[in-house]
Amino acid sequence: MGHILVTGGSGNIGMYAVAEFVRRGHEVTVLDQKSEAPMLTAIAPDADIVAGDILDVDLLANLVRDRKISHILHLAAYLGPESVAFPVKAIDVNCRGTANIFDVAMAQGVERVCWSSSIAAVGTLTDYDGRLTDENYRIAPTTTYGASKYYGELMTAIYRERGLDATCVRVAFAFGLGKLTGSWGANYNRIIYNAAVGRSSRFPSWAKTGIQMIYNKDQAKLCVDATLAPRSEHWLFNTPTEKVFSEDEVIAIIRDIVPDCDIIRDPQPPYGSAFPPNVDGSRAVKEFGFSPDYTVRNAIAEMVDYYRRYPESGSLG
Repeated sequence: MGHILVTGGSGNIGMYAVAEFVRRGHEVTVLDQKSEAPMLTAIAPDADIVAGDILDVDLLANLVRDRKISHILHLAAYLGPESVAFPVKAIDVNCRGTANIFDVAMAQGVERVCWSSSIAAVGTLTDYDGRLTDENYRIAPTTTYGASKYYGELMTAIYRERGLDATCVRVAFAFGLGKLTGSWGANYNRIIYNAAVGRSSRFPSWAKTGIQMIYNKDQAKLCVDATLAPRSEHWLFNTPTEKVFSEDEVIAIIRDIVPDCDIIRDPQPPYGSAFPPNVDGSRAVKEFGFSPDYTVRNAIAEMVDYYRRYPESGSLG
């Protein structure tokens, strides 16, 4: 079994990826800016957490060398809302930080690097007609976050030409148990949390093309699959999701599970009006044999049950 380095392991996807690696028998080291991560420790107590920054190349190189890291799953990033507020920092972390991962992996002979791009890298053109788009669809990011992720995709192709086995997964609209702030998916986490504990919520009307939601546990599972897979001719993978949901369908599911919830439609988007096109994730299904463990309904039901049993968990996000 390999020794896996996970950057950003305390995040909503990262902590479940760490737990999945451990479940599959791998030793895991987490590099995260936080030295304490209560939720990660609760679900993956055997993981070794190292406090540090992916911009610190010496720390990164020493960590990979000293721990004899065989694979890296790179999830650390400035997310969409943070990128709106701090675009220069987002470029620094998402672009230079990702290049640091590739450089160190190349120099240290790491077997494989997988990192999280985003459907935001694709961007939505004015003539987009709502159809599913594959990995060859034209790129036109419209946000700092999306552009920084597209940069990472370009670097993936470049480092593969230099011999590094690098691949990336375009993360979809991932939501689930974890933080309640800091990302588009976490915004939905807050809505579900509020419904579960009897608080009102404002549901942003911003997904003009629909919402391709995936539970963060399933998104993490896909990232683990991609990290451990053998090298193939393809290196870019869209996330397969259950379907394209409308906003009304998502609200209806929440109301079906929590009939007395108070959800108010809000015509204003929370972080801007840009929303990516719908994607075809069949390549990941074919190459990794990926199959999600949760439907969106089952995922929301699990979250509601958890938040009702542990309402204080809202303070973690």
